[in-house]
Amino acid sequence: MSTAVISVRGISKCYPIFDSARSRVLHALWPKYERGVRQHWALRNIDFEVQQGESVAIIGRNGGGKSTLLEILTGTLQPTTGTVSVHGRVSALLELGSGFNPEYTGRDNVLLNGLLLGLSREEILARFSEIEEFAEIGDAIDRPVKSYSSGMMMRLAFSVQVLCDPDILIVDEALSVGDFFFQQKCFNRLREMREKGLTLLFVSHDMGTVRDLCQKAVYLRHGEQVYAGETQGAIRRYFAEGGEPREVPPPVQPPNPEAVFPQLPPDTAWSRPVAAGKPLFAVRILDSNGCDTVAVHLGDTIRVRIYFQGGEEVERLRLVLAVKNRYDQIVNSTSSRRLGFMQIVSTERDWSAFDFEMDLRLEAGQYSLRVGFSSESLVSNRGVELDTTDWFGPLEVRWDYENESAPFLGMFGLPVRGSLA
Repeated sequence: MSTAVISVRGISKCYPIFDSARSRVLHALWPKYERGVRQHWALRNIDFEVQQGESVAIIGRNGGGKSTLLEILTGTLQPTTGTVSVHGRVSALLELGSGFNPEYTGRDNVLLNGLLLGLSREEILARFSEIEEFAEIGDAIDRPVKSYSSGMMMRLAFSVQVLCDPDILIVDEALSVGDFFFQQKCFNRLREMREKGLTLLFVSHDMGTVRDLCQKAVYLRHGEQVYAGETQGAIRRYFAEGGEPREVPPPVQPPNPEAVFPQLPPDTAWSRPVAAGKPLFAVRILDSNGCDTVAVHLGDTIRVRIYFQGGEEVERLRLVLAVKNRYDQIVNSTSSRRLGFMQIVSTERDWSAFDFEMDLRLEAGQYSLRVGFSSESLVSNRGVELDTTDWFGPLEVRWDYENESAPFLGMFGLPVRGSLA
């Protein structure tokens, strides 16, 4: 027997867009009037189920339809077509501050939100001290909410929603606000609730968090459901999108029909079909044991193995590896030529592989990588770019700063030495 607590069947949402006020009025009076009326489909044929106790992420680029879908699930928006069935008490953290009256104090808003969630006044008062303690906003609990910072607002909203024992919790990017340690506290509470049977629907652009928190994912692109299934498959498609939707090129015959290219595992960090004119065809991130990985500890050594087709100018080719943090800052960039490799192309086969070996002395967080393939110019230092990957990842660097002494503090671990003078 199915234990689905959320069932979405053929959901579509269409918004009419009017060229003028006249067309808006005429359409309202006569729905069949279509002159000057265009249709924008925010969602088309969304179909999935969430079982009791599952954690499911809704991911996609901005404009993908994620927030529209959540509004339909919470009942604040009606679909144009399709049906939604939700069973259980639902708590939702959608737009920051939604459900709060800015003129009321934090204490009054806790009572108001508890009543809206279906609790009695006595039940709310019995849990109030726990809510107040979890939020950690001190005397601000008795000040009007309009005086709160966004971080204080998130603390109180999250505390109310999770401590009212929901059956289903829906979170839409709200946890991106606030300090790092309170975010840790929130995620720890979510994991505890998940173990007790909470059904979680989570929206985030942080793929490291999605991977860590959710068992399954639904990937939306321009209002259409591209994928629903295991989290890793959805994340791979998310990063392959590269900001704009594009068709995956069909496999083509390698330049040499007799060439034998390596059989790669399905969880490579980046890959595409072998094709003429595109030398790069795969990148793997390997841990110290030679296993493909997407998460390592601070200070670990990894190898970024790059697979590419050979070229005619054997001695002038180079690979470039760049690493970028979550704030879009390049934290490191190096090349095979900089490391002293004058030749990187195999002369024995039609493909080559090169390893960049890195000690990850970077602070904990998520990082993306990109590989470039170029031919050095004889007249400048820039060279001629022959091929490049998209930014792929994320590679997560982990460290428990609260319970373990870190080898360094800050963004990087520079090689520092000490001596008695």
